[in-house]
Amino acid sequence: MRMLSLKNRWRLGLVVATTLVAGEISYAQKTVRKPERVPPPKFQPNDFTGVFFPDAVAQLQGKAPSAGGAVASDSPTDPSTGSASTEMEPAAKGNDVWKQLIAGQTIEDLIKEAKARVDGVITTPAKFAGGGYSEARREFTLLASMMAIIAQYPEEIRWKSSAPYARTVFARMAANCKVGTQQVFNEAKLRQQDLQDLLKGSKLTGTAEETSWADTADRGPAMQLLEWSLRENLAPNTNSEDSFSNNMEEVVKYAELVAAYGQILQLEGMTDADDETYVQYASAMGAAAKDVLKAVKSKDAELARTAVGRIDQSCNKCHESYR
Repeated sequence: MRMLSLKNRWRLGLVVATTLVAGEISYAQKTVRKPERVPPPKFQPNDFTGVFFPDAVAQLQGKAPSAGGAVASDSPTDPSTGSASTEMEPAAKGNDVWKQLIAGQTIEDLIKEAKARVDGVITTPAKFAGGGYSEARREFTLLASMMAIIAQYPEEIRWKSSAPYARTVFARMAANCKVGTQQVFNEAKLRQQDLQDLLKGSKLTGTAEETSWADTADRGPAMQLLEWSLRENLAPNTNSEDSFSNNMEEVVKYAELVAAYGQILQLEGMTDADDETYVQYASAMGAAAKDVLKAVKSKDAELARTAVGRIDQSCNKCHESYR
């Protein structure tokens, strides 16, 4: 047999290989079977009665999406962050709101502490005239606000029988403390004695005049109280794990005070209480204060710090537009 040339042997090998591959493909095509398919289910007309709503659209609640694509929400929005609250509490009605916002013990502690500060500024006419009157105005605004809450509190707490009259005289005192004259100092001494009598357990007697919330919690000193609660109490007591753990009672007290003023600022007659944006800021501040209280219950220092930051944001945003 003649020896094949190298070129011809290469061609012969290629033909054989191609034939084998083609045969394998043909065999595979003949032996592979298509998988069996499950037949589609058959349903009767009443199989899903009570499982699905007959009209799903009719079950939708809330407002429809806006034209821009954003979903409208009935949840209160925090204007400092632009986000809606994700956790809603049942809203208390009427005077019941005070019990939800601030405890009777907190009110009592704030009044006792205010008494100590009042004693420090109402000492001599000279000290009072030198700036003490401004501090006294802030303290009597706090006292008047607490007495107003006590008067409306939905259950019996300390000083309730004296609260209507005390609200009247402390609010008037706060209004007069815009100056530090001798006459105002003399009046301040009388109110200082009234406060002393209250703490000793005596009942204040006098005519309780109708006093509006705007006169009870004038916005100027009320804002000073909020600033003081935030900067000197809440912020330093939540800026670290240790500070938070060691000062939870103080955190609760001032968070409840902020929550109470968040409500007061929205009451009818208060300055800008008819301004929707202003009310949103006050509401956001109050909601953040409630989150501080939740952080105390769960002993969550990070949540407390974040919530205090939201109080600060709400205050700063508000101050940019309102004074």
